[in-house]
Amino acid sequence: MQKILLYYKFTPIKDPEAVKLWQKTLCASLNLKGRIIVSHQGLNGTVGGEIEDLKKYIKGTKEFPGFKNTVFKWSAGGREDFPRLSVKARRELVGFQNSEDEFTVDA
Repeated sequence: MQKILLYYKFTPIKDPEAVKLWQKTLCASLNLKGRIIVSHQGLNGTVGGEIEDLKKYIKGTKEFPGFKNTVFKWSAGGREDFPRLSVKARRELVGFQNSEDEFTVDA
């Protein structure tokens, strides 16, 4: 049986490129597909696959000290809901479309 796993974790990551490669290797070894974003701020992912493989993914991800307390949520679906595996290192975990000087605060 297949499912989708969703999660995010804000935690400092010194080397997002190294975590990206680790996550890509882990997912590929478990035949998972989906999307994962890694930044200096943390990790955000949605992956699909067989339940047993997703459980192994959770266990493997929680071995990284900063991800030990990550909360994973289950959803209907599976690997077929994603065209491929995409693991990217980005500047921000959550991107804001505006630059800082476009924000105003009304007091």
